[in-house]
Amino acid sequence: MDDSPRPAVRLLKFLIAAVFYVMSEGWRAVMQLVGRSQPPSAMVIYYHHVLAEHRKQFTHQLDHLMRWTRPLCADLSEPMAPNGRYAIVTVDDGWKSFADNAVPELEARKIPVALFAISDRLGASVDGIEFDRLVTADELRALPERGVTIGSHTATHAVMTQVGTSDASRELRDSRTHLAEVLGRDVTMFCFPYGAYNDALIPLCREAGYERVFTCMPEPAHPSEFVVGRVRVDPTDWPLEFHLKLMGAYRWLPMAIALKRKLRTAIRGGLHQVVGGPEPSAAEMDLGLDRAKDRDAGRHLGE
Repeated sequence: MDDSPRPAVRLLKFLIAAVFYVMSEGWRAVMQLVGRSQPPSAMVIYYHHVLAEHRKQFTHQLDHLMRWTRPLCADLSEPMAPNGRYAIVTVDDGWKSFADNAVPELEARKIPVALFAISDRLGASVDGIEFDRLVTADELRALPERGVTIGSHTATHAVMTQVGTSDASRELRDSRTHLAEVLGRDVTMFCFPYGAYNDALIPLCREAGYERVFTCMPEPAHPSEFVVGRVRVDPTDWPLEFHLKLMGAYRWLPMAIALKRKLRTAIRGGLHQVVGGPEPSAAEMDLGLDRAKDRDAGRHLGE
């Protein structure tokens, strides 16, 4: 699978985020000058691979994170202090490169991390990746003692918006049960593969016993929320690009996606009136939105 960055899109998002950051930080400074405290800011970042050749870049990112934020666990429940800046580190899939190169650096800095594992693919691979593999059951079992909290990423890495309700429930239940058997402890967090989700899937997550679920929408995190957004980062991110993501400067993206959705709906409605074609079904519209979420807020965020 080609997951290479799109330079023009990445640069455009970076420039918008930089402007957004300057404006929001300026407002924050003004409020502090007049003695008004600001609400805490917590961003959840997520990785995939950390290859050996990128380990040094990854350590620079962790050191930057430590300088600018306070790391928190993904299952946080305690209130955050006003004016505080926090960061939560997560990783999808459970690639061996992350276990080998990232976990030791996180452990050395006492930064907690949540790893979302694909229960039925342990030791194998997904998405045609050949340069890395997923951790085995034994390798996964050794991670919690090193500050890694294990969550579920479904049983088979299914696109959850493209399966029926019964299959979606099975993916949620089976992965949680299997991982709990491997680890000998409960699994309470879940992350949607590819960032593909819709409102109908959230109750299924609750029914499966999860206490928190994560998406790929770059929205600030709050301790009381069941659905938590995240922003993708990579060791190869530009230093300022990583800083902007960490500071929440990409949180304008959900608004842009919502506007894009409205425009798409309006255009489809206009075409229907012109050509007399059938309206897209609700399922088709949900699928289109979910694909847009994955493409715009997940794999290519900041690219």
